Amino acid sequence: MDHQVVPISRTGSPAPAEPLELYRRLVESLTDHAIFALSEDGLIVSWNSGAKATFGYSEDEILGLHYSLIFTPEDIAEGRPDEELRRALEFGKASVDGWHVRKDGSRFWCTDTVQTLRDGGGNVTGFTKLVQDTTDHHVTEEQLHESEERLRLLIESVTDYAIFSIDVDGTILLWNSGAEHIFGYPGADVIGKNFSLIYSAEAVAEGVPAAELAAALRDGHAPDEGWHVRRNGERFFASGQMTRLKPDSEGHARGFVKVAHDITSRNTARELVEWKACHDELTELPNRAFFSDCLRRSIAHAKRHAERLFAVIYIDLDHFKIINDSLGHVTADGLLVTVARLLERSVRPEDVVARLGGDEFAILLPEIEGLDDAIHVAERVHAALMQPIVLEGFEAYTTASMGIALGSCAYDKAEDILRDADTAMYEAKGRGRSRHVLFDSAMHDRAVGTLNLQMDLRRAVARREFSVVYQPIVSLTDEKLVGFEALVRWDHPQRGLLRPADFIDEAENIGLIVQIDHWVLHEACRQIRAWQIAYDRPALSVSVNLSGKHFARDNLLAEVESALQRNGLAAHSLKLEITETVLMENFETTAATIVRLSELGVGLYIDDFGTGYSSLNYLARFPLELLKVDRSFVSQITEDPRTVEIARTIVTLAHNLGLVALAEGIETAQQLANLRALGCEYGQGYWFSPPVSAEAAQGFIGPHPWIAPVSRS
Repeated sequence: MDHQVVPISRTGSPAPAEPLELYRRLVESLTDHAIFALSEDGLIVSWNSGAKATFGYSEDEILGLHYSLIFTPEDIAEGRPDEELRRALEFGKASVDGWHVRKDGSRFWCTDTVQTLRDGGGNVTGFTKLVQDTTDHHVTEEQLHESEERLRLLIESVTDYAIFSIDVDGTILLWNSGAEHIFGYPGADVIGKNFSLIYSAEAVAEGVPAAELAAALRDGHAPDEGWHVRRNGERFFASGQMTRLKPDSEGHARGFVKVAHDITSRNTARELVEWKACHDELTELPNRAFFSDCLRRSIAHAKRHAERLFAVIYIDLDHFKIINDSLGHVTADGLLVTVARLLERSVRPEDVVARLGGDEFAILLPEIEGLDDAIHVAERVHAALMQPIVLEGFEAYTTASMGIALGSCAYDKAEDILRDADTAMYEAKGRGRSRHVLFDSAMHDRAVGTLNLQMDLRRAVARREFSVVYQPIVSLTDEKLVGFEALVRWDHPQRGLLRPADFIDEAENIGLIVQIDHWVLHEACRQIRAWQIAYDRPALSVSVNLSGKHFARDNLLAEVESALQRNGLAAHSLKLEITETVLMENFETTAATIVRLSELGVGLYIDDFGTGYSSLNYLARFPLELLKVDRSFVSQITEDPRTVEIARTIVTLAHNLGLVALAEGIETAQQLANLRALGCEYGQGYWFSPPVSAEAAQGFIGPHPWIAPVSRS
């Protein structure tokens, strides 16, 4: 470490450090707070020791990267990084709570503040961000909230749980069929009476019911494991919990909900502890640890008997989040309990049904004759889930996506076959849900490839590994240049130059497409304006593709205006291409945005027309400029008479709507001649030129413009 000379004052004491040095030392000393600075566009420019301790990145690893890499994929998809900076710019400071991601991939809950930095003239120079890890506090609050909500669970279809509510004095108000079954009292006989009737006389004398009420009132919940008494005097050992309902608007207690389950067969302390360690408390199914242990035994058995087969069925409920969000956690928990019972009834006694977590379940079939046995079980589960499930007065329907992995002596680890079944389950979701899919090795390769692609994409956005190429758009009348379509390419460090088909879908899935599109938009506007000036071609235009993700956000118009203003480009020089599908999704919101873009002067194209599902009635209501005839029709236009008629219909439709038509994918002279005959005004394709770099594209607009038809030779 270098030694520093510390100035000495006339009094003999060290001279006071400069204010900036004192501030730097103070920031560096705050090891329990991550404090770092960002440039105007979100790149990390400083990183204190607290940031290193919190996120795990050293300065050398993090400086110069975009700060979005510390956000979760979900937050990136929702545009939270950009939204934080926008709010900081608007209000000077933005404070939010949420999840962040460490270098090792682990998540933590934090409270963070972003503040705008300005120079003496009021100009923005960057941002500061302060992050404090508050995971422990957040988890505690979440657990308490879930416990309080769960106590509203009164599901009549679950007959092996006693669920009832009582007021603050212990008077029974509601009594479900499970309580009637377990305690032997009809609801009419107990409602209005004190809940102490379920305890023995000795327990009442010792004040057990009163102590339980007091504990629940004080702590929010009170566990209850002990002996209870049925109506006929029979004693049984029960496990359950009493939970306090949320206070009313004035803060007064409203009562409690009590859940009890007969676990007499596990009435010793040791048995109870062992049971809890191996089971899910909500559904009482075996948990992941127990299931994995059973799976290991099946693998060992298959090693000793190579001819024996077993199978794992991985089950995930479809659209469970919708039920959870619309009907609440309590009802969603009730659905999970009911599904657990349905799964148990769909298998043999020797099979193992487990809840792995959330809305994920698994079935182990320890001995089967072949794949058909596993498929039959999956079909029984599908059939069982087709029946309506009544939850607190609501009829709920659910389906499941299932992955089946056939086990044999080839497996060595339980986690491997569970992973393969999970991979097949995601394949089932990708094929439309509510189905089962058998695992094959290609699925694993695809899953690994997808994960690697997602990681590479996040790095690519932070490192700006993208480039733009330009494909000429020409008038079919005289083949003169009228503009370009801007297309993104990814300069992948290992795989080379990648086309959109190689990565755009995945960028859509993980929410990075908005950032990529924004960058392409700004770069295309900059380039076309530079060409307009350099070659005195003010009519030259550029078209840019937009993902549907933009229309779910409220800043698209502002982003387009910013791209035009920053580059001094006239609005009519920019054309935005959207697909039919985007046009129809969230119609009202999309329509309003499109109208505002049109009022701004930006041209709007419908891309790949004829491949989506537009309503012609809606299409006529949009202020559009052009329809693009999809390349799938153009490629067959000389071979299939029906394709010619489709292309003719699209061109005619465009003209009837007051629009012009542009054909993409033109590769031959005959295709060009046919499209001219149909009255199509514009075209693009390899007959004129493939997409080329900006440097190569200048050859089309210079003093001696040229067209290089690749296909002609």
